[in-house]
Amino acid sequence: MKEKRKPDRSDLEAVRIQILDFACTKHDFQLESEDFPFDGNWNGVFLVKFRDNPAEDRLYCEAPLGEHFIRFGLDLEIDEKAWQQTQEEVIREASGYDVAIYPSHTPENGKRRCRLSLRAWVPNFGQRIFGLTFSNLIDCKKAIQSMLVRK
Repeated sequence: MKEKRKPDRSDLEAVRIQILDFACTKHDFQLESEDFPFDGNWNGVFLVKFRDNPAEDRLYCEAPLGEHFIRFGLDLEIDEKAWQQTQEEVIREASGYDVAIYPSHTPENGKRRCRLSLRAWVPNFGQRIFGLTFSNLIDCKKAIQSMLVRK
């Protein structure tokens, strides 16, 4: 039986270059920081400027060496009182988008930082997959923010 080859550092560099090269009509991506720790993982942060909106966001990327996925994440700040009252609803909303949500353990300045996270598989990675993944994260974030405003 033929063994599947695991992605290596050159695969991760190719993905990094692809993200930087993506031409998006609504967003500009700029590499803000990146790290190749000694264990071989790649961690990148992209500043995303929305052309149709003055808002900016940071897209976090994590690609563990030897794994077949890249984890993408967006941060969402939620007022601590709102988090305590709507935690289950927020998690349920995120799960409707197949997005994992990782809340910080302790609030800072009365806000809880939550990381919305979604994986994309390296073997199928391309502009279409990235676009769908990124759009899904943005849609999830907007839906949660909208839900919290209604409360």
